[in-house]
Order: sequence, then C-alpha cells, then structure tokens
Amino acid sequence: MLKNTLAALPKSILDKVDKLAPRKAFDPQHYDEFKQREERAEFHRQQAQIARERNERFIRHLMDRSGVQEIYLTATLENYVISHDGQQAAVDKCRRYLAEFGQILSKRNMMFCGTTGTGKNHMASAICNALIASGKSAVVATALELQMKIRAARRHDSPLTEDKVISSFASFDLLVLDEIELGSTQDYDGKLINTVIDKRVTGGKGTILLSNLSAEELMAHLGERIVSRLVPSNYLVECKWPDYRTRR
Repeated sequence: MLKNTLAALPKSILDKVDKLAPRKAFDPQHYDEFKQREERAEFHRQQAQIARERNERFIRHLMDRSGVQEIYLTATLENYVISHDGQQAAVDKCRRYLAEFGQILSKRNMMFCGTTGTGKNHMASAICNALIASGKSAVVATALELQMKIRAARRHDSPLTEDKVISSFASFDLLVLDEIELGSTQDYDGKLINTVIDKRVTGGKGTILLSNLSAEELMAHLGERIVSRLVPSNYLVECKWPDYRTRR
C-alpha cells in the first residue's frame, strides 16, 4: 500500500523527499574522490602557510617590521565601521578588488583620496591582511619610508643594493604607498618612487595609493606619465565623509 501511495505522488515531491532523506557520511563510491579533494585542499593550505612564512621573512629583512603596521594587523573589511553611504560604496569596491585580485583583465590598482580620519589605512590594510592570509606578499609603506630604504641601501655597509630595494618593492603582489604626496617627485629619490610604480605597472602588480589630497590634486602631483599607467586599471575611492574622530 505504501508503495502504491508513493507511486501516486508527483515526481517533484519525490525529488524533494529524496534530497531531504538522511544519507551516509561517506558514499563508498565517492570516498576516493572526497579523499583526493581533501588532500588537495590540505596541500594548498600548507603551500599558503609556507608562502606566508617566506614572505614575512623577506619583508622583515627589508622593512624591519611586518608588511602591515601593528595598529592595523587586525583590520578587516568586516570590522570597518560604516556610518555613511560613501563608506559602504568604498568597502564594496575593496571587496570587488579583493575578489578579482590577480585575475586576467581585473583592475590592479586603487587610489584612496580624502582627508585624515576617513579610514583609508584601515581599508587598505584590510586588503593586505586578506591577501597575506592567502599566501600572497603585501606591504604598506609611506612614500618617505620607501625613499629612506633606498637611501640606506647606498651606504657602504648595507647588505642591500639600491637596485635590490627597488626590485623588492616592485615584486610584492601588492604595494600600498601611503602619504604619497609627502614624497618628492622632483629629486632623484622621488623619481625612484616613480620607477617603482612604473615597474609594478609593467609587471602587472597591484598598487594602492593613499593620499590626503583630492583626486584632482593627487593626479597633478603624480604627473601625467604615472597617471596614464595607473588610471586605466584603477578603482578610485574618494573619502568625502567626516573624520571619525569628530563623530565620537
């Protein structure tokens, strides 16, 4: 009688019942496939851990610190406080940038413009933290810090050469340059910053610039040559909301 009742039910109902029916923890026919997937996943986890440790050693050797400033080591896009529509749009762009990172034809660069206290460093560091966790190399440095590292490499007792420092900053998967307007673009050191950016663009590496200038002022500061290289593959985030300190 039960068999007759089931036969009378529509197929769509039977399909739903079949999906909800309890199943064995492991289907013997698919166990080998499951085991191989788990082994591949574990292999990728181990490779990411090895890459993280290797990148951290290299970055500490170059920067004398981790890639992200200590104050932002726990920064995520999830713990960035949003109280303005513009902030939500900015976080959405960050999430898109992360999701597309490293893909062919994806946008490789970002520019954060706006006054202090708008969370530019938090968002950029959150992107770095996410990439570092996945085994990629990412560094946040001020333009002045980069210039100082280049100058230090010229000392006779330096273990690094100027070319090595430039190549190192050009090789990271992501480089965030903060306070870009405080680094001179006219003297020799300033032109080396442009060289680093140029090498990164040519090598298809991601670059994020942070500035307290407006977008128009930043473009003028960078100069036509660098702008023409960055902008075609760039997300612009204009942080026009109030300083978070004034909202407390």
